[in-house]
Amino acid sequence: VRAACPMADKAKAAEAKKKGNDEFQAKNFKEAIKHFTEAIKHDPSDHVFFSNRSACYASLENYDKALEDGAECVRLKPDWPKGYTRKGLAEYFLQKYDDAAETYKAGLKLAPEDATLKEGLKKAMDAKYDVPGAGVGGNGNGGGGGLQFDPAALAAAAAKNPKIKEYMQDKDLMQKVSMLSSLSGQMQQTMVMQMVQQDQRVLELFLAMQGVDVSTMRPEDFEQPEPTPAPKKEQPKKEEPKEEDLRSPEQKEADEWKSKGNELYKKKQFKEALEMYDKAIAVVPNDITYHNNKNAVLIEMGVEYYDEVLKSCQDLLDRRYEINSANPGGASFEKVAKVFQRMASVYEKLHKYDDAIAMYNKALTEDNNRSVRNALRDCERAKEKHEKDAYLDPTKGEEHREKGNEFFKEKKYAEAKAEYDEGIKRNPKDAKMYSNRAAALTKLLAYPDALRDLDECLKLDPTFVKAYSRKGAAHFFMKEYHKSLQAYEQGLKLDPENQECKQGRDQVLAKISETSRSSEVDEEQVRHAMADPEIQQILHDPQINMFLKEMQNNPREAQKQMMSDPKLQEAVSKLVAAGIIRTG
Repeated sequence: VRAACPMADKAKAAEAKKKGNDEFQAKNFKEAIKHFTEAIKHDPSDHVFFSNRSACYASLENYDKALEDGAECVRLKPDWPKGYTRKGLAEYFLQKYDDAAETYKAGLKLAPEDATLKEGLKKAMDAKYDVPGAGVGGNGNGGGGGLQFDPAALAAAAAKNPKIKEYMQDKDLMQKVSMLSSLSGQMQQTMVMQMVQQDQRVLELFLAMQGVDVSTMRPEDFEQPEPTPAPKKEQPKKEEPKEEDLRSPEQKEADEWKSKGNELYKKKQFKEALEMYDKAIAVVPNDITYHNNKNAVLIEMGVEYYDEVLKSCQDLLDRRYEINSANPGGASFEKVAKVFQRMASVYEKLHKYDDAIAMYNKALTEDNNRSVRNALRDCERAKEKHEKDAYLDPTKGEEHREKGNEFFKEKKYAEAKAEYDEGIKRNPKDAKMYSNRAAALTKLLAYPDALRDLDECLKLDPTFVKAYSRKGAAHFFMKEYHKSLQAYEQGLKLDPENQECKQGRDQVLAKISETSRSSEVDEEQVRHAMADPEIQQILHDPQINMFLKEMQNNPREAQKQMMSDPKLQEAVSKLVAAGIIRTG
């Protein structure tokens, strides 16, 4: 961060935060986001602002943005448990169940008894292991089947939250929720957003059906209490109609074994979990779900089981139509997609990324959902990183650097740059490589590229004097004399006797003296200077503006001011070096 950046304005940030809180309380989430964004501009170091804005984005179902703010909140305040609830909630709704589980676990290390974190972890783990009714949409397969009406889940939420219980007594509200549940796809999403704008309780009910504690959807430190709904006349309690269970006795038994296996899996009791899944398969052999869960256990047990997993998955794919004939839905598109995902997971662990990517793409042809798309992107990034890492070889990098040096001596600068390019790919941590490529780029008149390389060089080795010398030369050729002088002086701080930096500094000072006395304005020099943020900062300083006016009206008085103020002297020196102030 540049020292010239404005200091955080805590007062303005607090004022913007209060406005955001008020809008959030009024359910005006878009307006609240604007105010929290303003608060962040005034003070980007306050984690609460990101937490509050994350809650607003989550309320609008913009979970990608909610995740960004949740992650930033955790980065700024890693010891604050609430930040992990924000981040975990967004990951859960993005169907990144593995990430959500890890986030909730990290939060629980800080607050082991936090009920929200415990509930979040349970929901993420249930979704990860395909527990019936778990996951976004409540269909257990992560397929993004839309918002579904689940009376049992709603009744469970009402038992924990009196507010949900009170909502359920409103017949008109429940009819709206039931109607929305009957829709699907884009129509459902559009109608839900419209209904939520009219009545926020609709969103709270759907969240409650998915096991989310709606009390976590409020920002911290609100000064106004949650509005209390008007009291309603008590109505005789009616028993919720139980959803008809269409499973056969065999399926019920198999699901019981599967549930026991899931619990053992979570406890990492893998051998015992395998026994439970085998019992489920024995009862209902023609359902891919139980085989998939078993394969998940085998993957966790280690590399020696990977071949067995791949053979099992291929067998399931070969028999998918046979399975569906014996048990309709036993090899549905969603379940087959999970098989491809299991195979992709194995290939990814074996670093066979091309095979993994192929499996993820096949999974998408069966069930195009966000979870698989995210996994595919992660795999592609992992492949890119793996290939870069596999290409690293410092010995070969040094060979390319030496070849580049030979070409440079022969004045074959393009060929030298090509060798340095390859050397950097082989060893991107070698500061000398960037410095040498910068020298070749300078000879090729590619000064901005040379400066980027020199900045990277100095990141790797801040004591590399040669880099400062070359940086000074690049700025000199770009007529950025103030920056050139600064680079040479930085080099001389490290090595006061360095001849290249001394000669370069003298050359720059002579050029500054020449241009400042010249009657002609160098438009290129001024254009470069005016594009420099540091020069812009100086010119916008009220003290500098007053000094420049004083120079025109009373040069002698201005000279006295400058001589008595070191800060003013430094600023004027930079403006002279940049060609903004002329002495001729």
